[in-house]
Amino acid sequence: MDDADRVELRASDADREQVAGRLRVAFDEGRLGLVEYDERVRNAYAAVTRADLVPLTADLPAAAEPAGAPVAKRSRAPRLGKEWREWAQVSFMLVGIWLVISIVSGGPIFFFPILPMGIWAVVLGAQTMFGDDEKDEKDEKRELEG
Repeated sequence: MDDADRVELRASDADREQVAGRLRVAFDEGRLGLVEYDERVRNAYAAVTRADLVPLTADLPAAAEPAGAPVAKRSRAPRLGKEWREWAQVSFMLVGIWLVISIVSGGPIFFFPILPMGIWAVVLGAQTMFGDDEKDEKDEKRELEG
């Protein structure tokens, strides 16, 4: 019996990564919901033996992607959503700073947050509308390597 078939052996980082990769594919295909995917990935990285990894993918079909199959292009929406949330958080903080300074100085001062907020919003708006090909290419290369 080959070591690769023995489930009582301790799981390696490569074993955990392989299972996490299969779960990622299943999530991308819509076979797993976000909560279930998250739970299974956590369990995969917490696995001690290979036997702990088996039930995580037992109800999923075997990976049927041919080796040379083109990788489906991922949506930029999650990354852009994160960037817009960061913009909103920083904007909220800048407006708060402006408000405190205005109160302390006894009257409203020039609304300085408009400059960084506006420039950042224009850049994010352009990325949202037209994409950021350089960043997308880097993301695709990372996915193919990993």
